[in-house]
Amino acid sequence: MNLKFLLLLVLAMVSWGISWPIGKMIAGTVPISVLVFWRFLATFLSVIPLLIVMRIPFLLKTGKDYWNVLVGGIIYTFYNQFFFMGLKNGLPGAGGVLVTTLNPIVTFFIVVLVQKKRISKRQVIGLFFGFIGGLVILQVWKISVDYLLLSGNLFFLLCSFVWAILSLNSQSTGKSMSPVTYSFYVYAVGSVIELLFCFNDPSFWKVWDMGFSFWASIFYLTVISTTFGTTVYFYAATRLGSEIASSFIFIVPLSAYLSSFLILNEVIQIPVIIGGALAILAVYLINSKQKRKEPNL
Repeated sequence: MNLKFLLLLVLAMVSWGISWPIGKMIAGTVPISVLVFWRFLATFLSVIPLLIVMRIPFLLKTGKDYWNVLVGGIIYTFYNQFFFMGLKNGLPGAGGVLVTTLNPIVTFFIVVLVQKKRISKRQVIGLFFGFIGGLVILQVWKISVDYLLLSGNLFFLLCSFVWAILSLNSQSTGKSMSPVTYSFYVYAVGSVIELLFCFNDPSFWKVWDMGFSFWASIFYLTVISTTFGTTVYFYAATRLGSEIASSFIFIVPLSAYLSSFLILNEVIQIPVIIGGALAILAVYLINSKQKRKEPNL
C-alpha cells in the first residue's frame, strides 16, 4: 500500500518541477494579471469536484478562518505575480532550483525569528549552507540591479519570502480546515483580486484565441501541477508522515532543472548545480533530527 503513495508522491513532485518550464512558455503571452486570473479561476473550479468526491466540508468555522483565507489569497496572489514576472525574463530551471530550495530555509528562519525557538548546532550549520547555496545560485559575484531584474532572480527571491509567509499562514489553519478547503478559498480570493485589476484589459477575453498550447499549459499548471500535485502531497503526508513526505520535495529542483533542459534547452549552469546541492544539504540538516546517544551500560 505504501508503494502506491510513494509513487504518487514522486509524480506529484515531478509535476511541480515541470510547472517551471511550462510557466515560462506562457509567461509573456498576455499581461501577468490576466494570466494569473485565468490560472486561479481554473484551479478554483478544478478543486470543487475534489471537495465533493472526498466529502470535505466547504464551510469555514470561525472568523479567524475567514481572515486566514483572505490573507492567504492576497499572499498567494503576490506569489503568482512574482512567479510569472521572474519567468518572463529569467530561466525556469535556475528559478525552480532557487525558489524550491530556499523556501524551506526561509520558512525555518522566519519561524525561528517570530516564535523565538531555540535551534541546534546542526540547524545553524544548515542555515549557513543554505545561505552560501543561495549566494552561489544567485551568482553573487555578478550581482547588480540590472542583473537581478534581467535574470528574474529578484522576483524568484521574492517568491521564496512570500511562499514562506504563505506556509505559516496555511499552517495556522491546519487544525480548523482541510488543506483542500484552504486552497479552494485562497484561489477564490485570488481570482477576485486579479479580476479587479485585469477585467478592463483588452487581452482579458482574447485568451480564448490563444490556441491549444496556451490552454494546455493552463490545464497543466492548474489541474496537474496544483490540484493533483498539491492534493497528493497533503494526502500522502497524512498516510506516510510529514517527515517522509517532505523529504520528497528534494525531487522538485532536480525535475525543474532537467525539464527546463529537455523542454526549453536551458543551458546547464554549474553554479546552480553546486548552489542547489548546498541548499538541499541545508534543508536536510535543518529538518533532520539528531540521534540520541545511547547510554553506556
